[in-house]
Amino acid sequence: MPSLGRFARGLRWRLWKVPVEEEVDSELAFHLEMRVRENVARGMDPEAARAEALRRFGDVGAINEACRDIGRRRDDEMRRAEWLLELWQDVWYALRQLRANPGFTAVALLTLALGIGTSTTIFGVADAVLLRPLPYAAAERLVRIWETNPTTQYFSTSEPNFLDWRERARGFEALAAYSSRAVSIVGSGEPERFTAGVVTPSFFPLLGTRPLLGRTFAEDEARPGAAAAHVVVLTHGFWQRRFGGDPRVVGTTLPLNGTAHEVVGVLPPDFRFPREADLWLPLGLSSTSSRGDHRLGAVGRLKPGVTPQQALAEMQDVQGQLAREYPQSNKDWGANVATFADWIVDRDLRTRVVTLLVAVGLLLLMACVNVASLLLARASARQHEIGVRAALGAGHGRIVRQLLTESLVLSLLGAAAGVALAAAAVPVLRDVGSTAVPRLAELRVDWRVLFFGVGASLLTGLLFGAAPAVQAARASRTGAANELLRGGGRAGAGAAGGAGRMRSTLVVASVGMAMLLLVGAALVGGSFARLVRVDTGFRAGGVLTASVVLPSERYPDNARRAAFWTELTRRLAAVPGVAAAGVTNIAPFSGGNTANEFSVVGRSGTEFQAANWRSISPGFFAALGVPLLRGRVFNDADAAEKAPLTVVIAKAMADRVWPGQDPVGQQIYFGRGGTQPWTVVGVVGDVRDVALEQEPSPVIYLSSGQAPWSNMWVVARAASDDAPSLAAAVRREVWAIDKQLPVTDVQPLTRLQGDVAAQPRLTMLVFGLFAAAALALAVVGLYGIVAYGVARRTREIGVRMALGARPSQIVRAVVRHGVGLAGVGIVLGLASSFALSRYIANILYGVEPTDAGTYAGVAAVLAACAALASALPARVAARLDPVRALRDE
Repeated sequence: MPSLGRFARGLRWRLWKVPVEEEVDSELAFHLEMRVRENVARGMDPEAARAEALRRFGDVGAINEACRDIGRRRDDEMRRAEWLLELWQDVWYALRQLRANPGFTAVALLTLALGIGTSTTIFGVADAVLLRPLPYAAAERLVRIWETNPTTQYFSTSEPNFLDWRERARGFEALAAYSSRAVSIVGSGEPERFTAGVVTPSFFPLLGTRPLLGRTFAEDEARPGAAAAHVVVLTHGFWQRRFGGDPRVVGTTLPLNGTAHEVVGVLPPDFRFPREADLWLPLGLSSTSSRGDHRLGAVGRLKPGVTPQQALAEMQDVQGQLAREYPQSNKDWGANVATFADWIVDRDLRTRVVTLLVAVGLLLLMACVNVASLLLARASARQHEIGVRAALGAGHGRIVRQLLTESLVLSLLGAAAGVALAAAAVPVLRDVGSTAVPRLAELRVDWRVLFFGVGASLLTGLLFGAAPAVQAARASRTGAANELLRGGGRAGAGAAGGAGRMRSTLVVASVGMAMLLLVGAALVGGSFARLVRVDTGFRAGGVLTASVVLPSERYPDNARRAAFWTELTRRLAAVPGVAAAGVTNIAPFSGGNTANEFSVVGRSGTEFQAANWRSISPGFFAALGVPLLRGRVFNDADAAEKAPLTVVIAKAMADRVWPGQDPVGQQIYFGRGGTQPWTVVGVVGDVRDVALEQEPSPVIYLSSGQAPWSNMWVVARAASDDAPSLAAAVRREVWAIDKQLPVTDVQPLTRLQGDVAAQPRLTMLVFGLFAAAALALAVVGLYGIVAYGVARRTREIGVRMALGARPSQIVRAVVRHGVGLAGVGIVLGLASSFALSRYIANILYGVEPTDAGTYAGVAAVLAACAALASALPARVAARLDPVRALRDE
């Protein structure tokens, strides 16, 4: 009977356990003595019998130690088995307790799921954006390099300057340049446009990227201009979409802009670069290009031991050399160097993500506080049970372990629900924010996020389970159990008062944290409301935008480009339903910008001056609704051959360059070293077309007839304000001129304007959700503590009503208690919010972080919610029947 034998051994081990050493010594002595007796019985004298027994027995010391090890392992196994058995009993009992209290279980699990689910989701965002290593070899040594003008604005570099950097900078293992261009593929259907990254051959080796198939570019394939080799490297996504993942793609050809390009390689699926592209082409650099043509991005890999600060100092020295050698183009220009991590995720985004982490940490802490308050109330209701367990011999350690096990079981169930919530939220968050937040496309629920969720649940289980466990342990140590049994289950005043104070403290803490989150959400929400209401200087409603790129192979000169844009705008303006139409090289909020230096004709000063510039057609201002303030806008005569060079400027430029003067008729040189004067013919209103939060910048508008650009945006205003209705007409008119031109990014201008506010909108929405959850948790916690207090004071309330207390007095007393607790929390929350508000100042627009109206409004809302949460149990208390309450007690 094995089970009976195990039971007997377990019983003996518990009741008559002797030390392992004593047990082994006794057992060996017994066997040795038995061998001696056998030898004596064979006729040997006692001494010889003992010697023979020892000889036959072997090394007694080694045997003794081996037996002791066996005994210790046996005892460890017995203790482990006992511990596992007790743990299983505790877990099973915890599950029974949760099943027996469905209301408590549902509220606690919902609270934990909310806290753990949101914290896990936001940790996933922080992990993807900030913590996850960049997908490059030795990414900490990769840097981005810019040129900076005298006003410290960042610029790309020119081809000759980059060639000089590569020759003179010694702190880099390698430097690479990149740019981008649009390429089109014309097939049986509509022409398609793709973005091609154009890179020097050192680009992929510098990043440590090995192709999945084939190879990358060779040095002799990167020749300037039309002499560049017609080869292409495909991204993994393009390879899958266009070629179905065919491994024989290397060696085939792809028609780009009407020219066959040989496919030489395919990149791996994990390749990422901030400048997104569908395919990659070789870039040839020319030392004879203009040094003022800043259009190349530059990246570098530092040599081991070289810091970004040392690289910056070296680049500043190189730029100083170039400024002395080429003062006409490089004078006063510097350089800046930043690591890839700082370049990809800028300071504002880091601030937003860290702020969200702090906010979700507060929300998780609130969930812990609320569940701890629920467990404290439940522990008070279970005092009779705990007293019985203590009276039957359960030590305070055993009671504490049982309660902590219940807390951990509850937290693990909450973790399961929270991780499920995070798994549902992550795809939505990734799809909504991946276009606005760098690296958010990498967001997923992987082992790192799961590890955080489980770890957070275990930590929260210990945190919210500690308070009731400590309370129970104190009761079992101080003899409160016996008092409970003698008192028929009612706790002593001291124990009840201590538990009540602890619960009140937790409620105050919960309200304070809710106040902190609500203030943050109100500030962020107010900032976003002001941002989206900012005056952009144009009317986006009813305007359709579309991108068209003229390939240099078929439009090699300005004359052909100008003729195309003139004809397209003429055709669009004649389409029924189009109120006005134009083109521009930079559509508002399209993610780009162009800027250049200028100087005023007749002024001898050397002060550096720069302005944004736009190439536009005559109908551009009418299409956007930009007002003319002085002079005139462009007309068809400005595009005529040998027409005088003319510009229109924005009001901000007029105020800065010609304050108090009429700028119409003034002349400027456009670009450093310009020799042809451009005459100002008009002044228009300021616009915000790069970022909503930036103040309007000085802008120079050039006529597309005199300065045509290959990449242009069509802007067409619908007479009916129905922008999407013009999409078919825009495509039709473009293809009527050139059937091989793709028309892409066809969308209302309001969508571009909405996308530029995507990061602030996402921050506001997440903060709003946090604030709503925090408010709900605070109200539920306050309601729970007041309702529990009413239940515990049933006898007292019954006595007071029996002695003549009116229901209104009972209501006021209960509400006063709840609002008083909330008031303390509100005051603490206000103080904390005021002290911490400066940390979110960088993500606010038009709102002071210490805005008194916001603080007062949030405090009023939270106080009203606290009064409502207290009023519900107060009404229950006022309706008590004093006779029944006294009889039930």
